Amino acid sequence: MEKDRRRFLGALGALGATAVVGCDDPPEPAPEPAPERPSRVGADGLPPGLDPAHFQIHGRRPWTLETRREALAASVVTATDRLFVRNNLAMPEAAASPDEWSLAIGARTFTLGALKRLGLETVAMVLQCSGNGRRFFEHGPSGSAWGVGAAGCVIVSGVPLRAVVEAMGGVPSGARFVTATGADPIPEDVARDTVVVERSVPLDKALQDGVLGWEMNGEPLPHVHGGPLRLFVPGYFGCNQVKWLKALSFTAETSNAKIMRTGYRLRPIGQSGAPDQPSMWAMPVKSWIVRPATRPIVGGKTQVVGVAFSGEAPVVRVEWSNDGEAWEEARFVGPNLGPFAWRLFSFEVNASDALTLFTRATDSEGNTQPEGRVENERGYGNTSWRDMGVVLRVCEEDDQACLQPPEEATSADRGSVELSDSGRRGQAIFASIQPACGTCHTLSHAGTAGQVGPALDGIRRTMPQIEATIRNGIGAMPSFGPQLSEGELRDLATYVFEATR
Repeated sequence: MEKDRRRFLGALGALGATAVVGCDDPPEPAPEPAPERPSRVGADGLPPGLDPAHFQIHGRRPWTLETRREALAASVVTATDRLFVRNNLAMPEAAASPDEWSLAIGARTFTLGALKRLGLETVAMVLQCSGNGRRFFEHGPSGSAWGVGAAGCVIVSGVPLRAVVEAMGGVPSGARFVTATGADPIPEDVARDTVVVERSVPLDKALQDGVLGWEMNGEPLPHVHGGPLRLFVPGYFGCNQVKWLKALSFTAETSNAKIMRTGYRLRPIGQSGAPDQPSMWAMPVKSWIVRPATRPIVGGKTQVVGVAFSGEAPVVRVEWSNDGEAWEEARFVGPNLGPFAWRLFSFEVNASDALTLFTRATDSEGNTQPEGRVENERGYGNTSWRDMGVVLRVCEEDDQACLQPPEEATSADRGSVELSDSGRRGQAIFASIQPACGTCHTLSHAGTAGQVGPALDGIRRTMPQIEATIRNGIGAMPSFGPQLSEGELRDLATYVFEATR
């Protein structure tokens, strides 16, 4: 049991000053011809190459796109145009010439072209947001209300980090972590460490499995997914797969950036993030059904398909149940692409009436997916097989009305907003507080278009949730408790509540 807990929580890095050491880089090859600079947004309003039919849009500033449940199967590899998107800040400008993209390692600089000469490795791996499954938590944690679609399985190619280290003569003594920094643009009025995307991972893990990737699913790494260069750490949550990689450091301690120091920490409900809490590193064992799930089915024999994976050990068994008590073994389908990829599984049901289905996976170390989730403030790491279950609606073959999929929810027109006296006072605070809320957040009522996010329009949080977030801060957002009186906190929360209904 303690072993399972350790795998889920991961090792903790002590907080302290960051010790950076530099290394030499190899000779650089001639760069490849520069391709045409891609557009930030396609004709359909999403980043180029993404099919809107496959996504639920949680946010546009920054992009937060969840793959619809039934768009994930039935193939082991998730198509690039269906892969979820989770950005922390606005995207940087796309590289005009990818091979000239520069990466600082300590005191030295590499181009992507130079990195390509050092080695090549291809790995199939699961990308999964730490908050995947957040919407099942009953306390309504802040952040995108992911169902199961903030995950996908991709094939990544790049140079293994260990090959880069070998070419540079090894790791300097005292280094215990690899710290990666992204090129996400930082607003001028915001302190760097409060918003910079910079994560540290244990050195041993990074050297064993880390890849500096420039290709995904057989094509250049798309800009929206971190191209032209991204750090991939197979088996770890997506927050560690730093996009638009601009700097790598071998450090004695973990980064002081808020996203590392207090962000992505598994913490009790109601507590603030702290360095002594477990960091979201290794992913625990997990599975869920992808189809059928939301669409009604015709009664009779039906093939049910799902995915299963584990961060540090391969999945060896998947079971299914229609009551959560009696379990039968499912069969694996398709190729085994390695320990970091997910396995596709299938089983057959004979349905004549509505049917509830659950699945649970077990990995090679004997870890089995639990029934319940680990309750925590931010709704991270949900692996509950009960939460991931589906209810199948069964129809007669000739009942076309019954067989129609449920209508997609649409955003209602909120019309004009009538503010209370408290809300009007809060509106003034929204614009005058330092840093001003609109520096980071989009809110239509206030006429702001901040891109650090999340966008506030339609967040539908309760007053206590909004007030707690303003008071204590969350993620990159600072705490405004010391700056505001209790009445001002209440007024600001009231404005956000009223302006987002």
